[in-house]
Amino acid sequence: MRKIFIISMLFTYNVFAINLGSIATASNNGVYYKMGKDISSILSPYKIQLKPVSTDGSFENISILDGHDVKHKNTYFAIVQKDAISYYNYTQRTSSGKNMYNKIPAVLSLGTEQIHIFTSKNNNFNFENRKTYKVYCGQSEGGSCISAEYIEKAYNFKFIYVNTKKETVEQKLQNGMLDLYISVISAPAKKYENMKNLKLVSLPTNLIMDTMYTHKNVNTSIYDWVDESIDMYSVPRVLITSLTDKQYDVVIDSIVKIILKNRNKLKIQYPDVWGNINYEYVSYKNFSKVSKEIINKTF
Repeated sequence: MRKIFIISMLFTYNVFAINLGSIATASNNGVYYKMGKDISSILSPYKIQLKPVSTDGSFENISILDGHDVKHKNTYFAIVQKDAISYYNYTQRTSSGKNMYNKIPAVLSLGTEQIHIFTSKNNNFNFENRKTYKVYCGQSEGGSCISAEYIEKAYNFKFIYVNTKKETVEQKLQNGMLDLYISVISAPAKKYENMKNLKLVSLPTNLIMDTMYTHKNVNTSIYDWVDESIDMYSVPRVLITSLTDKQYDVVIDSIVKIILKNRNKLKIQYPDVWGNINYEYVSYKNFSKVSKEIINKTF
């Protein structure tokens, strides 16, 4: 396992500067990178260095923490979607028999993103009966496509994934070349402020989905173009780490305490990103015991 040296006097901030390497995020113009920068900023006054690095998203982030990218050998933290952890574990288990849950535990919940499912206003799909759909979800191992694949398996759908330019998606939904456009992003999303030619659709209640995701009701207060309230499944996003050895408990303890101590400051300064986070959400296959103890004492 890759190691970092931990100074036992971690809390003597005025004496030592601790370099914890980097935190994997996503594209440098996205929310994950923004959160990585914010975390780096709030750790800095405590003499803890954690540099955000841009990546292709959740799947790559988990792969990096799993040690598959020499370029990011000093990356020990990442922000990912909850379902991406399950997806990555599935790919590893089927290819090599490895269980990744114990290797990369969750550390702290960082809010949710909504699974937007768009279709043409003329479509009225019966998801209970119809099972085959032409779908666009962007990059194949991006967060939206990971959620799309999870939906496909949970409902026993057959998705035909269409590779097309993003700017043509709306037109193809309207002319029938696409049935569904699946996009994972926090609602309200600025880029979806005016989607009057399309509509959002809800999925039927599903036990497998309810185990993985949470719910959010989307209505005209969020998007003024929706005709009715929509129940959206929401993907929890989470800070994870590859530092599982007990000697690193002091690191996890410090990071979680500092983020929680500064949560109101973050909420006031960056409400769109940090405004509605349920830090008490710990429904993950493997959640850091150190973090859970801090959360239970804080709330």
